[in-house]
Amino acid sequence: MKIGQIFKEFRTAKHITLKEASTGIVSVPFLSRFERGLTDISFTHLLELLNRINVQLAEFEFLYQKRNADNNDLLPRFQSAYQNGDIQQLQQYLADWQNKPGKFARLQVIQLKMMLTTLGAAQMDSAELLILEEYFQSITSWTFFELYLFGHAIPFLEQRFMLTLFAELQKKELIYDHFRNDSFSMLFYLYNNVILFLLSHKELHQAQLLLGDLESYFEQRGKDYYHKARIFNLKGLLLYLQGHKQTGLQLIKKANMLAYLTEQEPSFLKNEKHYLENYLNEAELLSVFDFSQLKEF
Repeated sequence: MKIGQIFKEFRTAKHITLKEASTGIVSVPFLSRFERGLTDISFTHLLELLNRINVQLAEFEFLYQKRNADNNDLLPRFQSAYQNGDIQQLQQYLADWQNKPGKFARLQVIQLKMMLTTLGAAQMDSAELLILEEYFQSITSWTFFELYLFGHAIPFLEQRFMLTLFAELQKKELIYDHFRNDSFSMLFYLYNNVILFLLSHKELHQAQLLLGDLESYFEQRGKDYYHKARIFNLKGLLLYLQGHKQTGLQLIKKANMLAYLTEQEPSFLKNEKHYLENYLNEAELLSVFDFSQLKEF
């Protein structure tokens, strides 16, 4: 749905006429054309119209996102395919974007290639990584596109450069705190990826500090079992790598059991197992993914 249609939905629900909404702001014919998607409108006039019908910009944005989630919000669709390990769908997205011109399309191609590379179905080259670094250095105002792009780029960037970028984003955390209804998951996603990167490079002290920050942030927001399971898993892996193997394995199993009992998507546990294979031996993997006792109930 176009923004004019969303505005009309609010206006008519409040039984406000075109004339009542438009007087002193735009003409009645112009507002009618805007609501039918036949013309664009300036942001200033849109704000004035929203104020006239007593609708907050955040409410307007929320309904727009809800109405257009399946069609226009590309990032969650990419992310969903990635989390489900749907290589074929990601390859289709990649083929589509490779045929589009412009800088933004090039960045989308790189983002999709990073997802496919992580899943073992593509390979990044040095020229693409250089484009990424130059782009990140040029950004003065980060939006959700850049946050998603950075989240996928974490394993591919030089460590010092990546950590410097992340430190800058941490300073801006409050900017994104209520930016979108999925802002918590976005921030969680970035923390999760950076912590996993640090663990893979045996930077255990720094990983522990960031995990503490993430737990503190999480405790202030009663989020769902998915996030709880991820925190248990990160803590368990950290303990395991610090030499507290038995305690770490128990916490990892607790995370997996929580995911199993709350019926997370099958891809969730599959992805957990995929990255844990880099650290745990075969017997340990069998142990932390053994749900036989739970199946009896």
